[in-house]
Amino acid sequence: MIGPGMNFDVVAQLQSAISGLLPEMGAFLLLAAIINRNDLVGVVRRLLPAGFHVNVFSFLLDALLIAPLLAVGMVLMQHSIAWTWTGAMGAMWAEFPKWLLLLVVLFVGDAIGYFRHRLEHCRWLWLFHEMHHSDRRMTWFSLYRFHPINRLTTVFIDMGALLLFGFPLWVIFMNALIRHYYGLFIHANVPWTYGALGRLFVSPAMHRWHHVRNGEGVGNNFATVFSVFDQWFGTWYVPFPCDAPLGVAGAGHDSFLHQIFSPFARLFRLRRPSAVGSDAVP
Repeated sequence: MIGPGMNFDVVAQLQSAISGLLPEMGAFLLLAAIINRNDLVGVVRRLLPAGFHVNVFSFLLDALLIAPLLAVGMVLMQHSIAWTWTGAMGAMWAEFPKWLLLLVVLFVGDAIGYFRHRLEHCRWLWLFHEMHHSDRRMTWFSLYRFHPINRLTTVFIDMGALLLFGFPLWVIFMNALIRHYYGLFIHANVPWTYGALGRLFVSPAMHRWHHVRNGEGVGNNFATVFSVFDQWFGTWYVPFPCDAPLGVAGAGHDSFLHQIFSPFARLFRLRRPSAVGSDAVP
């Protein structure tokens, strides 16, 4: 029980989360087996890389705590925005064919996500976003490695902005679903650049450069779906498939508790006038 008239079944919530995860796991295991068909033993060995447990705990925390909070928050946010000028905007969007409206929201949503992602690389928000970058063996499952604060701000900024534009809920959630599954794909350990299509869409290689530990890729490639935003704003970097070391130096990448609690301690240090630049932002 989490409030009057609100029941929260932990077991059911966990079962639902795991049932959604299993098809994703199966799809990416199949993809890995196809790409590395001459090294299936290596595929099996790489199933549990160092730091994998951090992703597991992040997934469980998100399923049991963050997802229910987001569901309640989205309802409250929708009701708080409903009385504003968005009603007229909603009437305008209702005239659009559904397929066209979905394309519009995908594009607008990725523009919002691009600038929100750039903001996450600023000094204060980086403290919480760093956890996502700490995975040195990035796979599709790395998409679930987010600090709870980062997860909350991401959803509320992205979906809140779309609600302010007056887009209907069905297309906002379709956008979130597509971005989620495409996000899984671009985090996968595949070397694809898409060739000429990489000038339109974010490829796994492009996003991998975003996660490099040092070098030219740092501070680039912020979009999730459309690479045009990085090209327009000077942050596009895909010279070739990325095999550079990933992660963040000194982020305690193998400790879940360290990554959950250390941002708050570092935030306290940053607020002190004598704080020095020990929390570098890529």
